[in-house]
Amino acid sequence: MTLWGSKPRTFTESKGNFYCPECNDYKNYEFKKVKKYFTLFFILQFEISDLGEYVECGGCKCTFKEDALKFDPKTRDLEIRGLYFSAARDIMISIAMADGKIGDNEFDKITNSFEKITQIKLEKADLLEAIRSLKMREHSISQITEEIAPYLNDQGKETVLRAAITISIADGVIQDEELNLLHSLSDDLLLPKAYANGIFAEENISPK
Repeated sequence: MTLWGSKPRTFTESKGNFYCPECNDYKNYEFKKVKKYFTLFFILQFEISDLGEYVECGGCKCTFKEDALKFDPKTRDLEIRGLYFSAARDIMISIAMADGKIGDNEFDKITNSFEKITQIKLEKADLLEAIRSLKMREHSISQITEEIAPYLNDQGKETVLRAAITISIADGVIQDEELNLLHSLSDDLLLPKAYANGIFAEENISPK
């Protein structure tokens, strides 16, 4: 008769609420650890080793790695929304600065377009701070656009392009540099050429 041996035991380390990728909804969870114990006369004596850990969904009972607790689609959506707002603002600023300066009319167009896109009023002080920050970072329109383009649907991409067009025509004339930036912007937004040219045609702007 064997008097000693080993036996696994599962402990619940913590509980809470998380977004379950299997349920596609927020559910209660238990974070569990499995440890191996030395036994004598079938009685647990002391811990020998860790066998693993996992998150168990209280709804579907599926198990996941601990990283599952870090994913929250609501938080991610807010992050993407903030990135979209700042990218749209910075793109409009970059278009306005293509000729080296931003006129009062362009200031008004940027604030009006930003409010139309975001439903948020952009104060002049905040706009000036964004301009200063953009100059310091020296980010090109391509760099700004490439950060946000993968997260936008076609409607979002079109909104950004039309906002940039609004700024470029604010002074009544589209300079060659501004036209080139608009064409490059449509490429960086990953808009199909025919789609982009349709927008340019509606705005009376030369197609690519």
